[in-house]
Formats: sequence, C-alpha cells, structure tokens
Amino acid sequence: MFCPKSFYPPSKGRLDVNDLTIQYNIDGNLVPVVDRVSFFIEQGEIVSLVGESGCGKTQVALALAGLLPKSAHVSQQSVNNIQTAMIFQDPLNALNPVIKVGKQILEGIKKKEKGKRKKEEVVSLLNNVGIDEPERRYHQYPHEFSGGMRQRALIAMALAQKPDLLIADEPTTALDVTIQAQIIDLLKELNEKRGLSILFISHDLSLVKSFAHRTMVMYAGRIVESAPTDVLFSSPKHPYTKALIQVAGLAKENDSFITIDGSVPDPRDYPAGCPFHPRCDVAEDGCKMEFPELTIDNDHNWNCIHG
Repeated sequence: MFCPKSFYPPSKGRLDVNDLTIQYNIDGNLVPVVDRVSFFIEQGEIVSLVGESGCGKTQVALALAGLLPKSAHVSQQSVNNIQTAMIFQDPLNALNPVIKVGKQILEGIKKKEKGKRKKEEVVSLLNNVGIDEPERRYHQYPHEFSGGMRQRALIAMALAQKPDLLIADEPTTALDVTIQAQIIDLLKELNEKRGLSILFISHDLSLVKSFAHRTMVMYAGRIVESAPTDVLFSSPKHPYTKALIQVAGLAKENDSFITIDGSVPDPRDYPAGCPFHPRCDVAEDGCKMEFPELTIDNDHNWNCIHG
C-alpha cells in the first residue's frame, strides 16, 4: 500500500521551530495571533496540536507549509529547512473542481521526470492511499469522488511532494466515523512504514489520545503545555489542559458534563499575564501580571505556577 522507496525516501530529520511569531495589521496595529511559539518534531514522530478554535493552531500550520497570506508578518522565527506538505479539513474546497484529480496530483511530481513516468507514479500514489481503480480515478473530477476518497487524493497529492513532514489540519472533521478511522489508519501506516513525520491538528481529543506520540496544547497564540500523549492525559498540569480533557470526558475522575466558561480571547485584546487567567478557577493575582515561566519535568513542559 506504499510508494516504493525510490519514489518516497525516508524523512531527512527533525523539525525545529524557535520563537515563531505571526502578526496581522488590524486597524493600523500589528496584532499577534501566534506569539513566540517554539517546538520540535522528531523524524518519524506524530505530534498533535490541540486547542479551541481561534487559538492559532492553523496559523502555525500555514506558516510551516509556507501558505500564510502576504498580509501576515512573520518574525522572530527560526525554522530549519525540511520539506513540508499539508492536507486540509475540507478536501472538496482544497481540490480544483474543474481539473481532473490525476492532473492535480501531477503538479507535485518533479518536472524532470518524463510524462509517462509521471502518470505511472500518480496512479501508484492513488493505489497506495487506498483508492480503488486508480487508472480510472486518475481521469475523474473531484465531484466524482466521495469525501473519504477526496481526502485520500489530498494525501496522495501531499506525498507527491516527497515531504519530510505532513501537516494534517483537522483532516477527518468532515468525514463520518468509519471513514475517519480509515484515514487515521492510513496516516498511521505512512508513519510506521515510511517514517513520515506528522503534525496533526485536531479538536477531537479522543482521536488524539489514540493517535499521537506527543501532544502540544495551544491557547491564545501560545503553547501552554507539551508532553508525551499518555503523560499529558494521565497527568495534565495546566488548568486549560485539564479542562479540555474533562470536557472531552476523558478524565478518569470525570462523571459529569463539564464546560469551560468564556471563550478564547480576541488577539486584539489578549489579557496581560497568563491569557487563560480570566477563565481559570485557580488563578492568583500573579497570574494577571506576567506569563508564567516554563516548568520542565523531563519531557513534560508547561507554563503555569500550579502543577
């Protein structure tokens, strides 16, 4: 079910991101939507990025994929040079409706390869991602594919670029549960058998818990906690992480439905100090003054005076 080694070589190495800041000019002011974010992804690692809508997850993904709009101001960043490719939440919108699927995937194949060889590799890619009758599907338009098949086609398009890192931004949200499981199984296979690194962005914590090696929690443009996934779910340190896990019904002691009061703040009006303090039940006066220093316990990191 996989591309031959000659077509899809192993990943080159680790991704390192240091102090990534993304700002937009809003009403004459530069407003940070991502603020001094640093993290790494080891070769062959699946890392999940979670948090409520509006916390900056997709902006990080777009920055890594080189897809930020020209209006974005990217500063104070250091990202090492590895090849990335991205798949999106809604594959129908990500595919051009008037171009056949095979032709769209062709765009990711290196130009130096001869035309016939290119088509053979596209057909092989379609087969590798589990699309039946790939020769026929090569000549079809996106509307002739089901939702799950369109997402597989996007994965094939990403693999055509021979990435070191695959960025998957909510790739299963628009799919039913059965197709979701199939797409996750495909991503797992690509990770395990080809060593493909994956940044997996999702709001589905139950899916993250079973899929990611390591999980980062993002809030108001900052990463507030990071740990191996099993450690994060069994021993969360940041109050926001604890609340997310409780809301998802994944906390061991949770026996009732819990909500998080309030919402993620507007980037134009981030509160001083810890941005979560207005919604936090254990916030102290010091939380309102400055962003907490990073606490490091082996490979578990968090920004909170508690924990």
